[in-house]
Amino acid sequence: MTLRNPDELPTPDQIDVAHEAWRRGVIAAGKTHSLHLTHGVAAKLINVYLKAGLVCAGHEQHERVGALHPPIDSLLLDELAAANVGGLKPVWKAAKKIRWSKLDSDQYATLISHLRTAMKGQPLWMIESHWRGYQ
Repeated sequence: MTLRNPDELPTPDQIDVAHEAWRRGVIAAGKTHSLHLTHGVAAKLINVYLKAGLVCAGHEQHERVGALHPPIDSLLLDELAAANVGGLKPVWKAAKKIRWSKLDSDQYATLISHLRTAMKGQPLWMIESHWRGYQ
């Protein structure tokens, strides 16, 4: 896969399976350098890379780019909870309590599922309109 061609991304119905494999690959690579990375940290690395290379590079309207996971951090979770985005304030508060950098694979997958619910079919990158660093 290259960042020049969003058609090489997994289809929206396959993105979660591919993302988990990517996270496991990042975690395994970290171990070779004595780094203990969680799924939350691996996801952040992957998601920032894909955002910069595809969302911010003019491919934001592509269906496969719209399915990419957004970078998740405490600033985003704080704002999602404060604004009760999607009526899911308890979900955002629970995720804040766990801390994004401590998320395991199941917790991360559940959080992405809730982001999809909150976005109601819109591209997932649009959730970042709630991120304080965006404003």
